Amino acid sequence: MDHNSQFSDSQHIRLHDGRRLAYARYGKMGGRPIFYFTGGNSSRLEGMWFEQAAQQHAIDLIVPDRPGFGLSDFKPDRQFLDWPADVEQLADSLHIDRFAILGLSGGSPHVAAVCRQLPERVTKAAIASGVAPPEMPDKFTGMWPPVRMIFTSARYAPWLNRILLGQMSKFYADEEQMRSRMKQALPAPDVALIDARPEIMSIFSAAAREAHRQGVQGDAWEWRLYVHPWGFGLDEIPGEIGLWYGTVDKNVPVGMGHYLAQHLPHSRLTVVPDGGHFSTINNHISTIFNYLTGER
Repeated sequence: MDHNSQFSDSQHIRLHDGRRLAYARYGKMGGRPIFYFTGGNSSRLEGMWFEQAAQQHAIDLIVPDRPGFGLSDFKPDRQFLDWPADVEQLADSLHIDRFAILGLSGGSPHVAAVCRQLPERVTKAAIASGVAPPEMPDKFTGMWPPVRMIFTSARYAPWLNRILLGQMSKFYADEEQMRSRMKQALPAPDVALIDARPEIMSIFSAAAREAHRQGVQGDAWEWRLYVHPWGFGLDEIPGEIGLWYGTVDKNVPVGMGHYLAQHLPHSRLTVVPDGGHFSTINNHISTIFNYLTGER
């Protein structure tokens, strides 16, 4: 694949500390702004999933690469609470005063951190199939063993975690092999989504490959953040967060959604019957966009 042509629309800003922060925009330029924080092991290209829905809803979907992913520079010793400052500088550079935020999977703590640090700028927030903090009891119940292994290695054997992430990177690089293996492992609603919209896996593969453009350093560091205390409590988040979780998701089991709903001061949990990790957000993106942009 010709990377140069594929990424010609990528943009970046220089942050106050000199780092480059890359991002992509989808949907309607100048529409209602939503910052989208991708899943783990991913990049700004994941936003292509929602290009059509963003157009239909007149949304300006802004998708940044987190530090060390894609075209964004690595930030040594980064913590989740460092992310809001990056987002704020990006919003300022785009002359966006207030905005909604949405996170998938590993985007969950990034949404929570921005809600905590920038409550006056966040109009609405949502998390789809998002990971819960490490103090959650029985958090691995219902989780697919390979995903559980990455969580466990990040906590107890970072060297092994880097090896596993490197293997995963090679797995994503072969799209056809990945597609056939995923269809064997994923729950039925995800397989149905992949059959109905083959581009879902093409975008996922491209976004994952781009995530590791600089190697796995940024990814390995972020996995360490997931499995150690996040640096803030869920009870410190003032605004409401809408939560969407699928009952057959084996990457982020629905129990994590129930945990967040119990520990966030203000939340609205939607449990999607027969929802998987990919199908929950993709099949319900219009509902989620309506929630994020609706006048309430």
